[in-house]
Amino acid sequence: MLPSDFATERAPMRLSDNHERMTRLRMGRTDLLFASPPGLPELPAGNEVMALCAGLLAPAADERILLLGCNHGALGVVLARSACHGQVILSDPNLIALQAAQRTLEINHIPNAAVNVETSLLPSLAGQLDRVIILAPQSRALARRWLVETLALLRPGGTLNIAGANRGGIQSQMNDASSLFGPLIPLGIGKGCRVCQAQRPAQPPPPPDWAHQEGIAVGTWHTFVANLPTGLRTLHSLPGVFSYEHLDPGTDLLLRSLPLPPGGRVLDVGCGYGPIGLAAAAAGAAWVDMIDVNMLAVAAARFNAQRYKLKGAVFAADGLDVVAERTYDLILSNPPFHSGSKIDTSATAAMMAHSRSLLQPNRRLALVANRFLPYEHMLENSFSRVTRLAEDRSYQVFVCQ
Repeated sequence: MLPSDFATERAPMRLSDNHERMTRLRMGRTDLLFASPPGLPELPAGNEVMALCAGLLAPAADERILLLGCNHGALGVVLARSACHGQVILSDPNLIALQAAQRTLEINHIPNAAVNVETSLLPSLAGQLDRVIILAPQSRALARRWLVETLALLRPGGTLNIAGANRGGIQSQMNDASSLFGPLIPLGIGKGCRVCQAQRPAQPPPPPDWAHQEGIAVGTWHTFVANLPTGLRTLHSLPGVFSYEHLDPGTDLLLRSLPLPPGGRVLDVGCGYGPIGLAAAAAGAAWVDMIDVNMLAVAAARFNAQRYKLKGAVFAADGLDVVAERTYDLILSNPPFHSGSKIDTSATAAMMAHSRSLLQPNRRLALVANRFLPYEHMLENSFSRVTRLAEDRSYQVFVCQ
């Protein structure tokens, strides 16, 4: 049960945002439109892997299908049209992708597909799916988690398809799939991508050791002990979350160089599994809100917030609009700077510009960043006073007023 302070402030994820930037794409034998909002993560092989799947996969009309790593949802449209009497569930760790997929389904008038906002469909759909398609994520550990869940979700004889780019690590993920499902059948290759298939055996082979690891095994979290300035904390996280196995050095530098005054209202932007927000709460903050665009991170941060009885809220959001009516004494961030494999600082620039309006007079924004990122000049565009508080060989900590 969530603490009452936390539960009342837990806002649902909105899927109704207006994404009017559309792109036309040839997918299979048809053209379709898909939503392409700013900040949508880059696919490792662009849209080639989806197009290859669309040309090779032929679901039966009544299949119940899960697409993991759906991104903008164009492949989901093709699958739903094939499984016209079945159902397609679209899932992705990234909120922007989920919003784009929802809009893609709407503009293509797809009635038999839906976007799933939960981090897992277990145990509710255990053994009930006819097909699971995995578009290989960048994280091998996350792919392993998905493979273990797929084994539990598929009915005996159900179909696994796994697809991805050669340069995105698909071969290692195929090897992992074969250790759970048995030999994979190659369906096709093209433009640096490949698609394979396996059937769920009635008696799966003994699982490899990695299938029992925390965070990969069904229903588990990865746990570790972090040495925060306020003391040791056991934290829970999941594969697919930034630095999910340990406290990253940038966050550690931020927390150890910046005094966290008690009694104020704090916002943690790009919270991950929540170490910054939890450290602020342990230092005596009266209220802590946390925001992240990664749904796995949000789930972990909420779990940690519940465990340590944090007074505040954890929001799934791709910007600061969700807290636009609030003000804070301190905003903290270790902001992401990648969109897929590309460096993209646009989300951080927007956060910098917006954050000033959320701060009480004479209050501060503090962030940590890799030294090669041009954040000091970006901060000077929004704040009159920017101070480099700390630095090491890899990171810099800035405080702004």
